[in-house]
Amino acid sequence: MVDVFAEGFEQSEAQLDFSHVANVGERKYLSDEVPDYGSLVSAKLNVPGPIKNNQYLSSVFEKGFTDFLKDFEVKKRIVWDIATGPQAFAIIGADAQMVKNAAIIFENHNPLGALFNIDVYIVHGDTLGVLNREDLKMRPRESVYKDAKTLEEKRKIVCKLINENIEF
Repeated sequence: MVDVFAEGFEQSEAQLDFSHVANVGERKYLSDEVPDYGSLVSAKLNVPGPIKNNQYLSSVFEKGFTDFLKDFEVKKRIVWDIATGPQAFAIIGADAQMVKNAAIIFENHNPLGALFNIDVYIVHGDTLGVLNREDLKMRPRESVYKDAKTLEEKRKIVCKLINENIEF
């Protein structure tokens, strides 16, 4: 069994905050390119602890995001494989509600989906708004880590999910 967290560089809160600010900026920049009746997707991994990226996590992200996008007309795809964790953006030629429903199905039923946060945005003029599960009258997402009490227990959950679903 591969220990997914055996390598990688620990990230500080400041580095993670900077990455979040960059993510927000990229979404705003890309919003101008979203076609009418299209949507903007922002995806990242939800992994515990200060190590957010390495060869294993990058592979998981690439496989999962590619699986998620396979049924959509992707107008533009951008992937950031950075130390604070892989992130991606996609402009999709499909209604945001349809894309959000697909994201929920992916997060709930794909073997690796539990490790992903996929946000779907609606663009109206200069306004960029996230479409939430609550907007679709769906219950909030249940955390894959709900029974874990420690970082080590959370990491074991991640390692198990990855090792059961990807061969390195």
